[in-house]
Amino acid sequence: MTDKQYWESFYRDSAAEVKGALPNSGIKRFLKRILGPRLFDLISPYDDYLLWNSVFPAFVPTSGKSLSVVEVGSAPGTFLVRFAKAFGAEPFGVEYTHHGADCNRQTFAANGFEPGNVIESDFFSQEFIDGHKGRFDIVISRGFIEHFVEVGSVISRHAELLRPGGVLFVLIPNLRGVYYPWTKAFNPAQLPLHNLDLMDISRFRGAFEEQPLEALRCGYFGTFSFWMFTAPSEARWANRVIHMLLILQRGLNLLFRLAFADRGCESAMFSPNLLFVGRKKGQ
Repeated sequence: MTDKQYWESFYRDSAAEVKGALPNSGIKRFLKRILGPRLFDLISPYDDYLLWNSVFPAFVPTSGKSLSVVEVGSAPGTFLVRFAKAFGAEPFGVEYTHHGADCNRQTFAANGFEPGNVIESDFFSQEFIDGHKGRFDIVISRGFIEHFVEVGSVISRHAELLRPGGVLFVLIPNLRGVYYPWTKAFNPAQLPLHNLDLMDISRFRGAFEEQPLEALRCGYFGTFSFWMFTAPSEARWANRVIHMLLILQRGLNLLFRLAFADRGCESAMFSPNLLFVGRKKGQ
């Protein structure tokens, strides 16, 4: 539903922003110093808090050995860097755009990880699968599979990269519910790029049922997020509204943390994401 030219353009046009978007940026450090670490933590994105403090600790393998983790569609690489530092893993990325792979390599190098672990390749090529089948302990896919109509074969490719007993994390946005009317009105060009049918929980769950995966968790994820309200850069007034809503979101994050802690409160109408966690079957 998107092509290589789209993503090449995306990473080329945002290259300066991506290169500066490393974990623990100066802006974050400044805010943390002003607000104090406790308050800064409480107003941080709630779904991000749930992912890093509830989901990953529950399902990341704890074998005692260094884990290998690969993200499918890994540019700019900041998520992988954070994961590797949090769980002592060796990060790998697969990225099929040149600009995206270059951004990912720079991110790895700036954070002390091997730039050569960024695999610039077509995820769907047989050569890539043959070279990396059964190689990884963890496969992460965020905002990837919803760009395809036939998702079964896409998920199969993810599963092939896992070792038996390895864990797959798949996260996709929920552009249905309350997020659909806003996107339809203010950023309609995004809708044809996404498989909205997959964002129905029964379709999402069913997409994994024929895979060699034991489902550990599958459902809506997150409570509510204004980050899902988007607009093209030229829509200045809409982006001003979004900016104000994101300030309000910090208050909501605080409310969610105090009300729900690490339990979350998920629903088809308001949750910003869908999440699948599965373990590859076999010995």
